[in-house]
Amino acid sequence: MFKIILVMFSGVAVGYLLRNAKGTERISTSTTVTIILLLFLMGCEIGSDDNVMRNLSSLGGEALAIAGAAVAGSIVAARAAYSVIGRQRGGDDER
Repeated sequence: MFKIILVMFSGVAVGYLLRNAKGTERISTSTTVTIILLLFLMGCEIGSDDNVMRNLSSLGGEALAIAGAAVAGSIVAARAAYSVIGRQRGGDDER
């Protein structure tokens, strides 16, 4: 797990250093394509697992509850961050 976090923060550092470099606008497109491919492959892996497919009805409710809580938490955090950033920049756009 530590390796994954280290790789992620290394990417953040490289991205920060290259933020004004030419050609970085293509990174967003490649990131989107990579995420879509990873989600597809995860779906293939889950679909091929007989144990998961047998227990899908019980796992589905839990997954839905966790996903709903994650989305709600993200919305609350994003609104709080937007509120703080808006105040720091002097904006009066309160939503």
